[in-house]
Amino acid sequence: MVLASEHPAIVYGGLVEVVDAAEFDDTRSRHLEIDRHLALADLVVVNKADRAADGERVLGLVRSLVDRAAVVPATYGRIDPEFLFDCRPSEERIGQLSFDDLHEHGGHDHDDHAGHLHTAYDSLSYVSREQPLDPRRLMEFLDSRPEGLYRIKGYVDFGPYDVRNRYAVHAVGRFLRFYPERWPADDERLTQLVLIGSGIDAPALGKELDACRSEAPHTDEHGMWGVLRYVQGSEEEPAERA
Repeated sequence: MVLASEHPAIVYGGLVEVVDAAEFDDTRSRHLEIDRHLALADLVVVNKADRAADGERVLGLVRSLVDRAAVVPATYGRIDPEFLFDCRPSEERIGQLSFDDLHEHGGHDHDDHAGHLHTAYDSLSYVSREQPLDPRRLMEFLDSRPEGLYRIKGYVDFGPYDVRNRYAVHAVGRFLRFYPERWPADDERLTQLVLIGSGIDAPALGKELDACRSEAPHTDEHGMWGVLRYVQGSEEEPAERA
């Protein structure tokens, strides 16, 4: 229903599956559809990993059942809000608290697990001020994004391919959407992206994005076609938009 919605304020945010690690084997034996649910998920939270007799085995089993999804272990149901919401970097969160900030740790048992909140995910903040990105190269990168890369958010500067617009990009799991919008008059023209996942190689992804930078002195009239396929409701011819 969310994917089919044409309401501009509604966008797919990902399918999250929560697994009880302590009861996973019994639950899976009684509910055969669990494997299918995991295969469809974009993010799998393996909760109570600390209470399972063999938590690492359960994590490995869950990872074998998913299809490119990020798999994140958790205790007390806590995961970083970056997975679920559009949060600013922690150093910029003025007056904006995470779920863990709001949680009152009442005992030592809770405190023992508080430090694990941010250990289960990797992130990359990417900025390119020197060169815009080549749309063909960026689409090749997005089409081949690795397992465990859960979310991509930010803005892309395609330079001469579209001098009027910057493109907001929103990717969750297999879902991808671009939103063209006019460049704000006073904003610096740059590409700024945040990538979040579990088990991803952030330095390698940064190098792949560097390889997407455009060196072409002029535009390819068909260069934006791959991007425009993911612009909802676009009715203009690609050559006219480029």
